[in-house]
Amino acid sequence: MDMFEEKYGKVSLWSPKELEELQKPRPEDAKILALVESGFDCHRERVSDFPVLYHLSHLRGNLTEWLPVRSEDTVLEFGADTGQLTGGLLKKAGQVVCLEESLARCRILARRYAHADNLQVFAGDPWQQLEGTYDWIIAPSVLADAVKYIAGAHPETEAVKRLLAHLKPEGHLVLAADNRFGLKYWAGALEPRTGNYFDSLMGKGPGRSRREIEQILKESGCKEEQIFFYYPYPELWFPTVIHSDERPAQAGELHSNLRNFEGERLVLFDEKLVYDQLIRDGQYPQTANAFLCVIGPEPEERIIYTKYSNDRAERFMIRTDIVKRAEGLEVRKVPLSKEAEEHVRALKEWEEILDRTYKKNHISANRCRLQGTAACFEYLKGRTFEEHLDELRSRKDYGTLLKELSGYQALLKSTLETEPFRKSREFTKMFGNPEFVRAYEGAKMNNLDWIFGNLMETEEGMQIIDYEWTFPVQVPVEYLLWRALSLYEYSREDVKALGLMAQMGITPEEERIFEAMEHHFQLWLLGGTKPIESHYMETAGRTLLLTELLAHIKKNRIQVYLDTGNGFLESGSFWLDGQETDKYGVFHLELVLPEGTQAVRLDPMECTGLVKIKRLLGELGGTYPLNYTHNGRELEDQGILYSTTDPQITISGLVPGTGRIYAELTIQELHPDTAYACMNLLNRVRAAERLYESAPLRFLKKWKRIFRK
Repeated sequence: MDMFEEKYGKVSLWSPKELEELQKPRPEDAKILALVESGFDCHRERVSDFPVLYHLSHLRGNLTEWLPVRSEDTVLEFGADTGQLTGGLLKKAGQVVCLEESLARCRILARRYAHADNLQVFAGDPWQQLEGTYDWIIAPSVLADAVKYIAGAHPETEAVKRLLAHLKPEGHLVLAADNRFGLKYWAGALEPRTGNYFDSLMGKGPGRSRREIEQILKESGCKEEQIFFYYPYPELWFPTVIHSDERPAQAGELHSNLRNFEGERLVLFDEKLVYDQLIRDGQYPQTANAFLCVIGPEPEERIIYTKYSNDRAERFMIRTDIVKRAEGLEVRKVPLSKEAEEHVRALKEWEEILDRTYKKNHISANRCRLQGTAACFEYLKGRTFEEHLDELRSRKDYGTLLKELSGYQALLKSTLETEPFRKSREFTKMFGNPEFVRAYEGAKMNNLDWIFGNLMETEEGMQIIDYEWTFPVQVPVEYLLWRALSLYEYSREDVKALGLMAQMGITPEEERIFEAMEHHFQLWLLGGTKPIESHYMETAGRTLLLTELLAHIKKNRIQVYLDTGNGFLESGSFWLDGQETDKYGVFHLELVLPEGTQAVRLDPMECTGLVKIKRLLGELGGTYPLNYTHNGRELEDQGILYSTTDPQITISGLVPGTGRIYAELTIQELHPDTAYACMNLLNRVRAAERLYESAPLRFLKKWKRIFRK
């Protein structure tokens, strides 16, 4: 096959000569290439649409950047697309070879990493370009795409076999797949490749279940003891956390579930709460949204959990790993940028300072040692204060919970070396310039993360397990307390109802001040970068809540209550669909009454609005007009104005034996503010009318006429 070479800086791109004529670029390719050539930084610049975010977000690389690729390793990226994963691999590997079918996307990739002297790119059918052996083969889309290239009953199995044949004896194959039974699909996320709801659950998408992947790998000849499953969260595209079977997700961790960047989605239930139940029942591996599989010999040190904190300013961009070693587990904080190395190195200094400060209350900081550019910590075992509080919550022992929080408050104040608080230049830079309502005490140096989840009771005593946010800046002790309480109250509805802030002496005004401080602090940490949440606001499709859908369904229905001697009961009510029969939107309802019906109540809508009754008749050998009352206000010829969200029309005085009711009415929803304004205006008109007809005013008008004469 004749190959043509293109040069992009230090990078060579090889492709068959005829490929240019055979392929047409995808619609977004030209835009992505132009952005790459302009030096576009998705981390700092506004993203206008999903394809840009998909191809250029730095979070894409989180899927594989953490893998223990060594400087002498050769890496094959099979199906490299525009290089979303390539950057992280280039920083580690000795040589990276990228295979990608699309020539246009290979050009984007080569231009994107034109500075790299360890990269080669090949365009065309990747299976025809596949040759040589590698230490790592990264093939995230091969399970979904195998059917396009390989014929037969089991294309995925054949694809894995072919890739394994190109691994070195101690090499590793990395595969990825959407879980077709992922919780997001049950909750209402679209299947991304088909664009339809619930296709994944019905087997109409390319996703695979864990059992299916295990079967494919088994039939491909993979050894069971060399298959390691990981669970990228929230999904494959922009993962921020990767769990494993050795360190699975914990209850309360999975709260970033809205990731419908590519289009609309339903929200049929709260995924966080459902995840918590699945985790407690041991079902998370079956319902995780995505899988990452690493196949190969287990290394001496293996990462079993990683959390990325790289959606912030460069000097704070780190990755937190839990590493499994023969000696046990270890926690490592790894800088992800040159600027962040100083931040990580400082952790050893903070450990020593905090240890000296806290020892009077028998609290120590988790031991830290520096290894290269990383900071390594003991993996402590014990119970965090947060877990202790949650145990009290589970028993509904709120009295003891409040007592424990009071103890925490006293411990915090007695541990810190405080003095009267004064704003400093560093404080205003980090937290803004709030106007405090009272005087405070504060330490000159603070670990801002004195939160309940970071305070752990171990065999060696109480320890602070994470002190990354330690700064030589004075802050009020009450702010630290508020920060811990607000983080704990988040998503714990029962705790919110206890009024803990007030019981800990924090007023509503102080809450607002501390919230503003926290907001300013988070912006300071971002340093002008654009986090994924801000991109979500710019690019995401509609999010359709179940409550909204149900409200929409009920718009053309009227709820009917029948009183057969026991009053109006919710359990005995039913819904009657209205049919618009003319261009004026008049609903024609026909209601058959059971024997013994004494009264009927119609609830025409579940919101504020205007109802006009055009006809209301009972049938008894003929029709007769019905009397009714309502809980709205008559608006003369315009109908009944309702400022309540529970409008009612009650029909009483039915002639015994009445068999049917006929009704014609129009229903118009009004915004609550509009309904209230109309009601207020109506009340003022009625008041004016009463005043105009009052005896004193009639007397004055009479004397006015006399004086005119």
